[in-house]
Amino acid sequence: MNRKLALLLLATALPFAGCKKISEKVPFLKKKAVAAAATPGPVAEPVVPAATPAPAEPPKPMIDTKAEVVVLCYHRLEGKAGGIYSIEPALFEQHMQRIKDSGVPVISMQDFLAWRRGEKNLAPKNIIITLDDGYVSGVDVGVPILKKYGFTATFFVYTAFINSGGKSISWAQLAELRDAGFEIASHTVSHLDLRRKPAKAPDYEAWLENEIAGSKKILEEQLGIKVATIAFPGGNVNDKVRAATHAAGYEAGFSVYGARLGLGSDAMSLGRYDVTAKLPNNQEVFTVAITFGGMAAPSGPSRGQEAAASMITEPMSGETISNDTPTIKANLATMGALEAGSIEMRVSGLGLVPAAFDPATKMIEYKVEKPLRPGSYTVLIAAKSGAQRVETRWSFHYSPTGEAPEPAPPVETPLPVRKKK
Repeated sequence: MNRKLALLLLATALPFAGCKKISEKVPFLKKKAVAAAATPGPVAEPVVPAATPAPAEPPKPMIDTKAEVVVLCYHRLEGKAGGIYSIEPALFEQHMQRIKDSGVPVISMQDFLAWRRGEKNLAPKNIIITLDDGYVSGVDVGVPILKKYGFTATFFVYTAFINSGGKSISWAQLAELRDAGFEIASHTVSHLDLRRKPAKAPDYEAWLENEIAGSKKILEEQLGIKVATIAFPGGNVNDKVRAATHAAGYEAGFSVYGARLGLGSDAMSLGRYDVTAKLPNNQEVFTVAITFGGMAAPSGPSRGQEAAASMITEPMSGETISNDTPTIKANLATMGALEAGSIEMRVSGLGLVPAAFDPATKMIEYKVEKPLRPGSYTVLIAAKSGAQRVETRWSFHYSPTGEAPEPAPPVETPLPVRKKK
C-alpha cells in the first residue's frame, strides 16, 4: 500500500480530538492545514440599520376658498338704559333664534383663523358673534342665551374698564367665560381713537404700543390665554395702527364697517356689522348680515385712506364746528369712477347714514338729524371701483364753544364712585 495512503487512513481513524496533533506530525497534512487557514472565507457585510422614516405631516384639509363669514357686533344688552349702543335682551334672543332658524352655523374665532391659515374647512356661509367693551350684561344676559342656542362668542374687552365697578365685567367673570369656552380678545387699554395721540400722552408711538401690545399682554398674563385678535375702538384704523397691530403679534384686527369676509380679506381691516346701526328705508343691519346681502370685503390690503387734500369736504378735515346738526358733504371726483349704487357714508357714533349722491356733480351729502354730542367724529365713504372696494375718510370735531374737546373713553353711563373702606 502506498505510504501516503496508509498515513491518510491512519489519520482518519484516530479520535477527532487528536486531528490537530496528527496533522502537525504528518508533513503533507500540515501543509494542507496551513493552506486552509491562509484561505479567507467569505466576509460578512456589516449590518446597516434601516433608517427610520420621518413622520409624515398630516395632509391639510381641503378648504372651501369661496366660503364667507359675517361678524356681528353687540355692545350692551340693557335696552334704552344702556344708551345708543344697547339693545333689549329680548331682541338679542330674537336674533339668536333667527340665526338658529337660518341654518347658518355660528363658528368660533379660532375656527375662522384656522380656516384663513388653511387648517380647517368651513361651511359656505358662517357667522361669528362678538360683544364689545366688557359690560356685565354680556355675561348676565348674553351668556345664558348663547348657551341656550349652543352658540359661542368672542368678548372684546378694554382693560382699563375691567374691575372698575358699576356695569363693568370682572377678572373673575372673564376667567369663567374662558373656562366655558368663550374667546377673550383685546379692545385696547383705554378705548380711545388709536389714530391720534391723547393730549396727556407725551409720546404717540409709546402710547400706541401700550394700547395695542400692552392690552394683549395684560389679558394674556391675567387669564393665561393667547390673544389673537383685536377690535379697533370705533372702527378707527389707519396704516400706522395696522402696522403696530401686526408687530404686536395679532392675527386679525376688526373694525365696525360690515362686509362679507372671504379668505383673502385684509387681516387687519376685517369688518363687523354693528347691529345697532341704522340703514336707509328702515332696513335692519342684522337682516343684511345674516342673509349675506351686504358688500363683500375686497381681497388683499384695503385701499382705505385719509381724504386727499384735493377732496372738498364739509366740515373740512380736522375742523372744529359749533353747529350740532351739520350737513356733511364730500366731492368724490378724486376717487375715480364709482358704481353709484355701491356708495355708502358712515359716521362714527351714527353708523350708516342715508346720504344722497349726485352722479352729475359727484357730491355726496347728509344732513345730521339729531344733535351731535361734543367730541370727535369720523366720516367714512366706501364704494366699488371696478371689482375693488375703495374707501376714504376724514375727521372733524364738534364743540358748542368751537374748541376741540379732549378725547375721552366712550363710557356712556358714569361709573359710581367706590367708597373707601
